[in-house]
Amino acid sequence: MKFEAFVAIRYIRSKRRNRFISLISIISIAGVSVGVITLIVVMSVMTGFDIALRETIIGNRSHLTVYDPKGKILDYESVIAEIESLCPEIVASGPVVQIEALFKNEEYTTGGLILGVDPERESKVTDLAKNLTNEGGRIFGKGRLPKEKEIVLGYRLANRISARLGSHLQIVTARATIRPLIGRQLGTQIWLTVSGISHARMSEFDEIYAFVDLNTARMLTGEDGVDAIHVKLTNPFLADKVAQKIRSELGHRTKTWYEDQQAFFDALRQEKLAMFIILAFIVLVAAFNITSTLIMVVMEKRRDIGILRTLGSSTSSILLIFILQGLFIGTIGTLIGLILGIIIAVNINPIADFIAKLLGWDLFNSTIYYFEGIPVAIIPFDVACIVISAVVLTFISTLYPAYSAARVNPVDAIRYE
Repeated sequence: MKFEAFVAIRYIRSKRRNRFISLISIISIAGVSVGVITLIVVMSVMTGFDIALRETIIGNRSHLTVYDPKGKILDYESVIAEIESLCPEIVASGPVVQIEALFKNEEYTTGGLILGVDPERESKVTDLAKNLTNEGGRIFGKGRLPKEKEIVLGYRLANRISARLGSHLQIVTARATIRPLIGRQLGTQIWLTVSGISHARMSEFDEIYAFVDLNTARMLTGEDGVDAIHVKLTNPFLADKVAQKIRSELGHRTKTWYEDQQAFFDALRQEKLAMFIILAFIVLVAAFNITSTLIMVVMEKRRDIGILRTLGSSTSSILLIFILQGLFIGTIGTLIGLILGIIIAVNINPIADFIAKLLGWDLFNSTIYYFEGIPVAIIPFDVACIVISAVVLTFISTLYPAYSAARVNPVDAIRYE
């Protein structure tokens, strides 16, 4: 072991006449550990929510939506064949029609959007079929995919008009019709049967969206063709590449899942960065504690410093001794925090359940967050950033005390000893 490292470790170890300094060192280690634990747990939970929300959004929206720049896509089968042959990354695709409508029953009326889809194809592109089940934290999903003159409602939309499975709803659209003896009448009115209740785990979809098959959509619009093509890719992060290829070679308009929710994802990323900066202040406070500890050690060890300098130790050796002492404290605290942080993050749900039972309060209500448990994702890059930040802050905190120790005059230090 090098001389400087040996002396630094000896200064950390407890001695009978300087146990207070050693206690402060232990508190400094604990402070760094708590900061690192907090950062790892909070960042892992935030990343877990980010990934879970992204998967939910991607599951309910197509990875890529293809439009015809001229308007309606009349021959959607040929367009689907065209884009699938051009892009091998496409694993599924299906037509979609969007219709603004009023939903009426005997008591209530509310507005919403109806998506006309091919139910079998759409279930391969999005989570439409899964949303009718109780899988993945869904609670209200039930029923089956819609057939002709049937409709699937988002569960919040269904609650607004007190609709249940088998209920009959009057759907009113803005399409104008000509009726004998009546003349021109604004609004198509069709009675549909509720075949399913969808729980998409997204308030937007659960609140305003309903689904019908393409034949029913044609009855509502009175038009042939579809508005767009929904596309699912092997990897959603290939959406930009595939969109560019379709635009340049086929001339279609495109919109990716990220473009559709860009403001939301940007807000999540900024929130995560802000949280990291705020929680980093915990480590910064621990680093100040290390600074105060080293300053007290320098005052305590002035005689030792004078003796070391008299015996031939250089200024750089004295500087390195106290830098290493602070780094040892910070590194030990960081390692303890790293291990405990990962353990707590991995077991966050059992810990939350234990606290909930202890306090009699549900810390994570699945009906609010739409997840079965607290989502956690431990990303090595995030953990590495936390560890490096803690070590760097610790190193910076050692510079002033180490510089003060290096400037001690050996003659003044041992004059009265």
